[in-house]
Amino acid sequence: MRFSLLIFAGLLAIATAKSYDGYQVLTVVPKTEAEVAMVRKSATHLELDQWTDPKAVGAPIDFLVAPEKFTSFKKFLNHKRINFSVKMVDVQKVIDEQAAQHATSKSSRAFDHTAYHDLQEIYNILDGVGSDFPSLISHYTAGTTYEGRDIRVTAVSSGGGGSRDAIWIDCGIHAREWVSPATCQWILDQLTSGYGSDAAITTMMDTYDFHIMTVTNPDGYAYTWNSDRLWRKNRVPYQGCHGTDDNRNFDSNFGGPGTSNNPCSDTYHGPSAFSEAETQAVRDAVLALGSRARMFITIHSYSQYWMTPYGYDYVLPANYDEQYRVAGIAVSALTAVHGTQFVYGNIADVIYLASGGSSDWAYDSAGIQYAYALELRDTGNWGFLLPPEQIVPTGEETWAGIMAAINAMQ
Repeated sequence: MRFSLLIFAGLLAIATAKSYDGYQVLTVVPKTEAEVAMVRKSATHLELDQWTDPKAVGAPIDFLVAPEKFTSFKKFLNHKRINFSVKMVDVQKVIDEQAAQHATSKSSRAFDHTAYHDLQEIYNILDGVGSDFPSLISHYTAGTTYEGRDIRVTAVSSGGGGSRDAIWIDCGIHAREWVSPATCQWILDQLTSGYGSDAAITTMMDTYDFHIMTVTNPDGYAYTWNSDRLWRKNRVPYQGCHGTDDNRNFDSNFGGPGTSNNPCSDTYHGPSAFSEAETQAVRDAVLALGSRARMFITIHSYSQYWMTPYGYDYVLPANYDEQYRVAGIAVSALTAVHGTQFVYGNIADVIYLASGGSSDWAYDSAGIQYAYALELRDTGNWGFLLPPEQIVPTGEETWAGIMAAINAMQ
């Protein structure tokens, strides 16, 4: 393992100011379009946090339900005879257990992939503090967010003077999706430790430069560690509420379907396209690569999807058949590692209409012909609270899929 940052003594639990005591995660399975519409209407009325919204009728929809709303929602579902089950009985208990696990192990372990890491731990590694990252890794600041937190792109190259084709990978644009930054850390580790010792990685790094944004939404991610574990957006204040959904803030049918103009909504698109420092940082770093950028991958969780543009329209991109072919090869390689099943296809058909997304922008505006949005493990048993013991297998299978996709490009 190439990471060897020694964590300073002292315990740091995940102190969540917002309590989720008694909150439950319910999985609802509507059997008809009418039932889907009724469930969504009820969830909107009760102001439930909808964690997933799959396209297919009969697919499960996950909701985070506060204790004071559970009785009303359950009564509605029973009255309409809509099937549901409780996936998580007490959300706060799961959060507390993971916080205790982190606190217990933090003082005695080196930086590795068996636990989630807070923002400072991640940045220490990117800065090379106490680490044995090879000298081939360097980082630069692509922009600055609020609260003084910088957004970093780590450039990994074995040479070539910046003339090689480039692969873009970003993680953590949604704050609560912790397995996403953990996966970017895994990828960085594989690239740096595998060069010169793993033939496939060595060949890949002698062919491509990698540009990796490990934590795309650092102020939001930090907030999930110290205030609200299930926060999604960034932390910029707008009209009495906080946060823009950065993945609705790109100039790709900005403000269209799947977004909200309500600053209190989890899908608030922001006041204008690229109003946010995070999206500006992605835009500027990607455009700086110019024609060198061959593949764009943005990594989310959860639901196990490998998706192509478009999210803002049901119309398929001109090269959809080629993107779909490569996605199929990637998913086959991913599944071969641990048997994890992924669905692949365009965003609008696989999940829902979502405008202002980064992968649509990467294809339309940056001209990157292979643009993908990934949703990692799982399918709802843990959701955004994926246990840390699943970090390594998630990293292993995701990296296998990405390598296969890169090698399949024409």
